[in-house]
Amino acid sequence: LGSRFACLLRIHGRLACEQRTMSTLPALAALTWRAGPALRRAAAATAGCRSAVVAGGVGAVNVRDSWRWGPMCQDTRAVSRVRINRFTGVRAVKVGAPKTDWQIAAEKEFLAMRAQVPKDAYAFHLTEDDVRNLSPEMRTCLSLRCGSSEDISKWRRHQLIRKFQTKPFDTNSPAVRIAVLTEKIMRLRAHLMRNPNRYGHQMAKISMAVKLSKRQRAMKTLYKTDYVLYRELCKELGIRCVRFAVPSSKDPSKMVNPQAIDGDRAKFLIRQRMYHAKYRPREMRDPETNKLIRYTRHPMEPVPESHGKAKSTPQQISRAWPYSVRSERVAGKQVVYNPTAAGRGFWPAHLKIIGGPTPDCPGAEP
Repeated sequence: LGSRFACLLRIHGRLACEQRTMSTLPALAALTWRAGPALRRAAAATAGCRSAVVAGGVGAVNVRDSWRWGPMCQDTRAVSRVRINRFTGVRAVKVGAPKTDWQIAAEKEFLAMRAQVPKDAYAFHLTEDDVRNLSPEMRTCLSLRCGSSEDISKWRRHQLIRKFQTKPFDTNSPAVRIAVLTEKIMRLRAHLMRNPNRYGHQMAKISMAVKLSKRQRAMKTLYKTDYVLYRELCKELGIRCVRFAVPSSKDPSKMVNPQAIDGDRAKFLIRQRMYHAKYRPREMRDPETNKLIRYTRHPMEPVPESHGKAKSTPQQISRAWPYSVRSERVAGKQVVYNPTAAGRGFWPAHLKIIGGPTPDCPGAEP
């Protein structure tokens, strides 16, 4: 036992002079296992390891060196490797840009305008004539001063519908849609300003984008149909009178002036209109009677006369046998196979003779 221990110390001194790597640890573990439990503990302490845990019957060694760097991993056998990432640095925090003085003043002015409640207005579309016989307390309860923001918004929408409708019971004309959507957008905008850090604002932002898109389409429709009403509506609602680029013709001189709109957006609209005009559905007519058959985006061209027929190939040298072009291909008499043709035994359904053996089948009667 003493000679084995002396040999082990000599080997360990030789290894200590060299740079300790992971490749030397299995050999050291094997030597300590042969020397016995006491020598294994002594060797582990001499090697300067953090810990050496040896299972009694298996012989698994858990060695953690002080020189290891990077993420720490658990080295015990039959245990999954648990990676521990060391966090360094400062955690990034999303902070919005500070608001300017002009923006703060504009928001205060907008919120003050939205906070104004009409004095002699009532909820549920009630008028002064409807509540004249009620008690003062009941009239106060039905007034908008005791109503919620939803009641005030409904009253404003009702007033806008009555102001811009073109006929009785008109609730879906372009002017009415623009006015109602503007009221909804302003109410949502005021809500986002009053509650800047409230949870669930992502859905509110999505709803705002949807309403803005709908109002944009309604404004474009009214702009193309009735420009005078469109201009007066924008003036009454306090929104920008956008002159949309509606390319009605390919001639640039005949297009609508794209003022107050993004130049890239105008170019996109023009390119889109020209693309749809270029690849529009084409008419298909009967060549004999000139009768319209149908519309198609992919007009069928007539099949060329040479389709399915043999073509002559000039003579040339080839790498494969017979190292040239065969004579039937040079003459243009080769067989052209049609994989979609009917095979042997095919018999059309609509014939005078139905049933019986086919002529190409073996054993058929002549």
